[in-house]
Amino acid sequence: MKKWIVYALTWIVVIAIVAAVYQFAVVPALQPPADNEKAVREGSNVKVNYIGMLAPEYGGGLVFDTSLYNVAIDNKSYPKTPTFQMRPKYEYKPLMVHVGDGSDGSYTSVIEGFKDGLIGMKPGETKTIVIPPEKGYGYGDPNLIEKHPLVENVTIKEQYPNSRFLYVFGKNPKVGMVVENPKFHWNMTVENVMDGYCILDNQPQEGATYFNGRWYVKVINMDSSANNGNGSIEVRNLIGPDDAYHIKGSGVPQHSTDGKKKTFVLTEVDLQNGTYTIDYNDLTRGRTLIFTVELVSIDKY
Repeated sequence: MKKWIVYALTWIVVIAIVAAVYQFAVVPALQPPADNEKAVREGSNVKVNYIGMLAPEYGGGLVFDTSLYNVAIDNKSYPKTPTFQMRPKYEYKPLMVHVGDGSDGSYTSVIEGFKDGLIGMKPGETKTIVIPPEKGYGYGDPNLIEKHPLVENVTIKEQYPNSRFLYVFGKNPKVGMVVENPKFHWNMTVENVMDGYCILDNQPQEGATYFNGRWYVKVINMDSSANNGNGSIEVRNLIGPDDAYHIKGSGVPQHSTDGKKKTFVLTEVDLQNGTYTIDYNDLTRGRTLIFTVELVSIDKY
């Protein structure tokens, strides 16, 4: 066979191979994937349904937020944090997320761990995303976390400035007036009124229990001779470890600069050391979060 024929046939084979590679490998790579093959990537706009929970070590895995109405109203299957806020039914709908920094129209950015967990998901896929605090909402203010003794001591005789009495009870003090202790809700009697302040006498019953607006307390001992005659009331807070993350209340933080009340959650009861801890920070701060996420759609690939 002549050499030029061999060369021609060789080049034909090479060209055929290159054409096949281009057709079956390069061309598909250059074409956008079909809708059912698209996966979330940086810059995508997506719609997702989600259930946000605290990790199990914080009260057993409580739901703090969701986009699903059936989850929001089902407290038996999906127990909630005490700070969970129910929204109007029409507000329960897929979350519109821009998988990137900032926003894109109605699509908003989300915390880093949530965004990272979405990347690679396909429509209809459900995924569990575990988010540590540093990729979530960060850590709370340590000054808003307080530890208190389970057994408190309260003086029988309390001194109130008259201005505070007016602020707390809505009237000026008069001798013999009976008011309710604002913390423990037992009776107090105005014993004396002087220039600028008054003396109140706490009058609980020893052995009785009272509801302080958060949980029950019990008066376990009273000594009228203690504290140089001002007396002492020993009060035990009737809470246990199982109550952690299930009770909320309000108060003024010890390090408050504005004196305003804030909501707190009971986060620990340490029976061995005789203390309990309350946290005025949002529960999503400083804790591992678990999101169950369903990718509803990719609206911008």
